[in-house]
Amino acid sequence: MEVRAVDFVVYDVSDMEKAITFYRDTLGLTLDFYLEGNWAEFSIENVTLALCGPKGGGTPPQRGYQGGAMVALAVRDMNAAVEELRSKGVHVEDPFDGSVCYVARMEDPDGNRLWLHQRKDGTAG
Repeated sequence: MEVRAVDFVVYDVSDMEKAITFYRDTLGLTLDFYLEGNWAEFSIENVTLALCGPKGGGTPPQRGYQGGAMVALAVRDMNAAVEELRSKGVHVEDPFDGSVCYVARMEDPDGNRLWLHQRKDGTAG
């Protein structure tokens, strides 16, 4: 078997409309596909982020759950991204300065973990 790439990442959400609002309006992602209450997809350059609502067979996460997937969203300017999200009421941790990148952690409305990620060499993906 040869794994060629990651086609999509799925997060289970408890409230599809609230989740779509966060990913579309707060993070600025484009909603590419929506199956009423069950499934929503946002294409992000080289991968699709899919949300699965309870009606779609997903199990809603419980607040504080720390298992499952985590997605790192590549940004061009970490400080500007953090400032923008904070201005929209999102709790974003202060960025961590690693040897090759900057990382800032946050959560969506269901507690799914997200990272903002900026590589120091300017690449993404």
